[in-house]
Amino acid sequence: MLRARADSPSYRDLEKSAATLGRGRALPRTTLGEVLRGRRFPSKAFLLTFVELCGIQPGEMQAWENTWNRLAVQYKVTEPTEGREAHPPQLVVHTRKRIGELEEQTSQLRTRLRQQGQALEQAARALTAVGAALQRQGHWAEAEAVYATVVELQRVPPASDVQILVRAQRGIVEILIAQGRYGDAETAAELLAGECVKELGADHTETLGAQQLLAALRSAPPPPPSPSPGAARPEPAGGSEPLVLVGTDVTERRPDRTASRGRVAGALPAIWNLEPRNPEFTGRDNILRALRQRFGQGGPSMVQTLRGPGGVGKTQIAVEYAHRHSDAYDLVWWVAAEDPSLVGEQIAALAVELGLVEQGTDTATAAAVVKSQLRGRDRWLIIFDNAEERAAVSEWLPGGPGHVLITSRAGGWERVAATVPVDVMGESESVALLQAHCPELSHGEAESLAEELDYLPLALCQAGGFLAETATEVGDYVQLLHTHPAALLSEGEAGDYPRSLAAVIGLSLDQLTRADPIGLTTVRVCALLAPESIPVRWLMAVDDITTGDDEALAPLAEVAGDEMLLRRAIGTAVRFGLAKSNRDGVRLHRLVQGVIRDLLPASSRERVRRHARALLVANRPGDPEDPATWPEWARIVPHLLAVEPTTPTDPHLRTLSCDTSWYLIERGDADAGDRLARPLREAWLRDLGPDDVHVLWVTRCLARALREQGRYEEARVLYDDTLPRYRRVLGRKHTDSLRLAHGSAINLRLLGRYEEARALQAATLESYRQVLGEDHPHSLHSANHLAVDLGTLGHHDEARRLHEDTLARYRRVLGDDHPDTLRSANHLAADLIALGEYAEARALDEDTLERCRRTFGEEHPYTLRAAVSYATILRKLGRLQPALALQETTLVRSRQILGADHPQSLRAGHALCEILLHLNLLDRAADLQEETVRRYRRVLGDDHPETRNAVDLLEKISERRTPGRKK
Repeated sequence: MLRARADSPSYRDLEKSAATLGRGRALPRTTLGEVLRGRRFPSKAFLLTFVELCGIQPGEMQAWENTWNRLAVQYKVTEPTEGREAHPPQLVVHTRKRIGELEEQTSQLRTRLRQQGQALEQAARALTAVGAALQRQGHWAEAEAVYATVVELQRVPPASDVQILVRAQRGIVEILIAQGRYGDAETAAELLAGECVKELGADHTETLGAQQLLAALRSAPPPPPSPSPGAARPEPAGGSEPLVLVGTDVTERRPDRTASRGRVAGALPAIWNLEPRNPEFTGRDNILRALRQRFGQGGPSMVQTLRGPGGVGKTQIAVEYAHRHSDAYDLVWWVAAEDPSLVGEQIAALAVELGLVEQGTDTATAAAVVKSQLRGRDRWLIIFDNAEERAAVSEWLPGGPGHVLITSRAGGWERVAATVPVDVMGESESVALLQAHCPELSHGEAESLAEELDYLPLALCQAGGFLAETATEVGDYVQLLHTHPAALLSEGEAGDYPRSLAAVIGLSLDQLTRADPIGLTTVRVCALLAPESIPVRWLMAVDDITTGDDEALAPLAEVAGDEMLLRRAIGTAVRFGLAKSNRDGVRLHRLVQGVIRDLLPASSRERVRRHARALLVANRPGDPEDPATWPEWARIVPHLLAVEPTTPTDPHLRTLSCDTSWYLIERGDADAGDRLARPLREAWLRDLGPDDVHVLWVTRCLARALREQGRYEEARVLYDDTLPRYRRVLGRKHTDSLRLAHGSAINLRLLGRYEEARALQAATLESYRQVLGEDHPHSLHSANHLAVDLGTLGHHDEARRLHEDTLARYRRVLGDDHPDTLRSANHLAADLIALGEYAEARALDEDTLERCRRTFGEEHPYTLRAAVSYATILRKLGRLQPALALQETTLVRSRQILGADHPQSLRAGHALCEILLHLNLLDRAADLQEETVRRYRRVLGDDHPETRNAVDLLEKISERRTPGRKK
């Protein structure tokens, strides 16, 4: 009936525990061991006390007592007394038998109780979800009743999942707050906090949240009278601010607040890269409310655009919205979208932040991974700031249940987003904004100044900051504003900034000129760079830069070797509202930059631009092929674009520009590399001629970008024109000449000109080995591709030997997981397949695919190539179903990442059709192969070997579908 376990409490512990039951009860002085071993029949007091200590519910005690009574009558047992003799052996035997029977009954009872508990837990979970839905819809009374039922269910029997009980109790607190019943809410919050401490511990996040909730309720102002049950939520009386708690918002309903409840009130999401909240943000409630309401509607409103002219505060509204509604999101990510070529880098950074990819993963793969992740989750917000082109943003929109907010001066967003217009502020908002920046202003002064500034938010902020910093009288400020406009706006067109904004910036510059000449020179240099963070160490690179006696740059000579002097100058510029600074560096707003540039005389502007270019050259990150340098290259790219790199006057800048294009291609963004290299080549070719070394260099960048995009014929034209020039200018064995020859040979093979490719690559390899040695990475690249050329020509034994030697060297020089090593392994596996050595090929392909997935992710082009190769060997081995599943997935991913017309996507489609043919799925195979042949003919032409192979496969499929049909 009662069996001891290894972890059973000792008799003395049971005796102590029994004392806590109250009512003067205690275990009688029999030993636990004698009772459990059947040597002594337990007294009724012992039995009832013992089973109560074991957790039997009070309602079941009567059954235990009745059982004892039946046994006592059957065996004529009475309450034990001191000195009682031992039971006869027959009684012991019968007692043990009954103990076994009762033990079995107890086991069955516990099983039923456990099943009932599981059913109750499932019901509690379902009811909690119903309560949450009712709460979101505002059905407070019904939701409170449901939550109360959950609490009751979880208390009897005790909850197996305390989180359900806590969620229900917190739901009750939130409903009471929403109804304005703050007294009841405080009482419920006390119970919740106590329950959390008892069940979860003092350091649990739920406990901390409950205590924070209780503290907020206790510190809240006296509430208005409670409304009647079921009434709508009351507005805060007297215009006072409502009580706002984590997971609870009295002023508006928010979707699915449960995920933020573990955060302390006011805490930001873990994934967050926004700048700090502007404590002086004022007004714009109508716009913020419209954004929230539209996001709540779902559908097309999941993407919204704040559209308006420059300086109206679109960016600040977006920042305020994210901070104000941060508890509704688990991820908020800011993307500076002014330069389309840099958007992908920032999306890729989000993938790294989420832990989806490793640092250094190419942009296309990282972006595809993060977009796929976001499509499967909610509670995220992505903000694209200052997007000027719809195409630059639309390709990066993740889709799915999250929210996207765009700010833009341009129109044409209707096809991808709901537009929220943003104009200048109203008079009352403008007055409030000015007084927030300069509290000393009277209402009348603020009104007149706001009118002079045309109610433009950026101008209002800067004017208020200027007045507060300089203690200037409003009348003097207005007079200065009237005397400066003609001079300030005479340099170029006003563009996106209005008269009042330019005047304010001019006044701040005047003040900065008097206060800190170094600060003035610094903002002038920054104005010629991009509106992105500029590391202070960049600005310190003046030792090798000649400033001369140029008045615009002369103050920088004092900065050499004195970083604190420069930082103080930046601080002065920040105080005058001309710059912002953080740990990443100093940054000027794009409108401030525009005004400063216009204020510089043309001659000074060009000298400052040359200095900015020199700063970039002096801070070149390093080898663009080294992934360790890629974060710094990503930072330098926007600033390079801002200094007009097409100029031919600075050879160092041309070198930096070529390296930047190569970096973009290496990172996997061939489109961005193309967009940078093409205008550079056009400008330099016109001004420097076709044989200039930088023209040759940028042509090599452009040719490779075209080749990576699958535009082989365009790349061939450039290779054919440039290779003779390289050899004539630099020599046949110059490493740059060899690199171009190597790229040209690869392109010839991709064009189907296999023998030409082999001959050129063989000569290149020989020269590489003479110049750099056999183990240099460039020599290995050439050997790897020469082996591929041999394989395409049918020389599989020779290709295999060269591939095996090259792969061994790659592994020794670069490591097993280097991209070039993995690519070489794939090529060797193709040779093994061609030679019929399927088992060895499968082992190598399987290992390579696993390494690619681990290193690059599922959607990297290298991984896609490895997947096609592995699916091929599976087909060869007769494992058709696994091959089909893998190849179908690979084709979908190839088309998503590279496009349906990319040659690699066509090869994936061709490989899938071969599997379908072996499975006798002829209709599917015919439809897909007909489409593949059409694309091959359009992309590569009728005479390309791959096109002819595709046509041959289509003929085989057609023959199988219609036996006896002639080709």
